[in-house]
Amino acid sequence: MENNEYYDIDSILADYTKIPCIFQHTIGSQVNLTGDETAVPQGSRLEIPFWLAKAMVNLTLEDQQALIQMELPKAFGSRVRNALDASPSSVDYRLLCPFYYIFGHKLLKLVDLPELATVLESSFKIRLRGIMNFSQSGSNSMGQDFLQRLDETEKELFKSGQESAIQLRQWSNNKLLLLSHRAGK
Repeated sequence: MENNEYYDIDSILADYTKIPCIFQHTIGSQVNLTGDETAVPQGSRLEIPFWLAKAMVNLTLEDQQALIQMELPKAFGSRVRNALDASPSSVDYRLLCPFYYIFGHKLLKLVDLPELATVLESSFKIRLRGIMNFSQSGSNSMGQDFLQRLDETEKELFKSGQESAIQLRQWSNNKLLLLSHRAGK
């Protein structure tokens, strides 16, 4: 975790996203990875929190073989990337991963997938336009369905957009009052 993320609750919660891993060696029951004090046999596929997988992926044993092999979560797999390429606004990030962009950024630091970076960036830009349009206009054309598909980063951007629209209207109304007051003198 980087220094600027230390106190960021969204970053901390994103680190708890489960990621599938295949264990290259047997892990004893004393480690308690499954929560029921059973051993994890070699070749087992287990979903563990990202913070733990990130630490374990770089561990090697005496034979220089990695302890685990990390897999790409389904939320970032080719099927979802294809859906994002086709229509980013229709993808429900909340169901995929509540901290989709934050976790995606963290994941990109561990995996070499330039196409994932490209898809994340382009879908963010496209979705951001819709989020800002909706937050500024307040129209119900997109409605609650749209808002419920947002991840936490997008929700924060939506709230910021709404707050800035309110502040702009207040400023504009104050200027109109000031001008009408001056015109009345």
